[in-house]
Amino acid sequence: MSATIKDVAELAQCSIKTVSRVINAEPHVTEATRNRVLAAIQTLDYAPNFSARRLVQRRAYMICVLLHEAGFYQSTILSKVLDIGYQQDYDILIQSYYPSHTKSKEKLEALVRERRVDGLVITPPCDVDPFLSDLLAQSGVPYVQITPLNRTPEVPYVAGDDYQGAYLMTERLILMGHWRIAFLSGPRNHRASIDRLYGYKAALEVYRVPARDDLVLESLYNFDGGHNAARIAMGLAEPPTAIFGGSDEAALGALFALQEMGVKVPEEVSVCGFDDLPQAQQVWPGLSTVAHPVDEIVERAIRMLISILTKREPESRQVVLPSRLVMRGSTAAPPPDLN
Repeated sequence: MSATIKDVAELAQCSIKTVSRVINAEPHVTEATRNRVLAAIQTLDYAPNFSARRLVQRRAYMICVLLHEAGFYQSTILSKVLDIGYQQDYDILIQSYYPSHTKSKEKLEALVRERRVDGLVITPPCDVDPFLSDLLAQSGVPYVQITPLNRTPEVPYVAGDDYQGAYLMTERLILMGHWRIAFLSGPRNHRASIDRLYGYKAALEVYRVPARDDLVLESLYNFDGGHNAARIAMGLAEPPTAIFGGSDEAALGALFALQEMGVKVPEEVSVCGFDDLPQAQQVWPGLSTVAHPVDEIVERAIRMLISILTKREPESRQVVLPSRLVMRGSTAAPPPDLN
C-alpha cells in the first residue's frame, strides 16, 4: 500500500500541515524539521498527489507561453522557459497563436476562461491583438509581456534595449569608416523592429552620415528576407560597404547572398546582425552582432510571473536590459576606394 501524507507526518513527528509546507516549498519551517520531513518522504517513497493539490488550491500550476511563429529566436525562448518551469515546479504549455484564425482564438479563450493556466507569458507580435487584450482584461488572468509594442505602467514586461544596441553597432561601423550602411528592417508590428531602426537612424544623424531611404530594406527578420534584401542592396548604383541585419537570421541570409555573388566578407562588404544566436559564431567568418540577452529576458519574465502568481511583488514590473556588442570576423574597415 502506498504511503500517505499522514504516514510522513507521523514518521517525521510533525503535523500534516508542516509536511504540506515542505512539499510546496513554503516558508516558516525550520531547517531541522524540513530535513526530517524530506528524510521521511525518501524513506517511505512517498509521492505527493499533485492533482489533489491543484484541486484544493484551485491552481493549475501551468504557465502558458504564447508564440506566433517558429524560428531561432523562438527556440531559444522555449529552451529557457522549460528550464525555469522545471526549476519552479510549473508545467509549461507552449501555445501557438494566430489572431487571424478563429480556431486559434477559440482555443486560447477556452484555456483562459476554464482556468486551465495560471498565467501567460506573451511574446511579440501576439501582444498587439485586440482580442487577446480584451480577453485578458476581462478574465483577470495574470500575464507578463516580452518586448511589447506598447509599454504601459499597468502591464508587466521585460525587454532588451534594442534602440541602444542598434545605435552602438551603427556607431561602431561609422567609426570603422563606413558611410554607406544598409539596414535590414523587420516586421512593423514588433517593438524590437521599430527600436532597432530608430537606433540605426539616430547614430547616422549624430555622426552626420547622410541617411538614404534605398539603404533601408525590409527583411522580415528571416534568412530568405535577408538574402533577398542583400541582393537588392548590392544592385544599387552606390551599394553599401556594410550591411546591418536587424536580426541574426536576416544577417545570415545576407552573408550567404554575398558569398553567392562572390563578394568578399569583410574585405569588400562588412556584415553584422542582432541577437547573438548560436549560429552567429558557427558560420565563417563569424558574425559580428549585438548580444540581445534573450535568456535573461525570458528568465526575468517567468520569475516575474511566478512572483505575481504567488502574491509576491516583483522588484520591478517594467524591466529593460542593456545590449552589448560582440565583434567577430565579418566586419572590418572598408577599402578606401569603396567608400
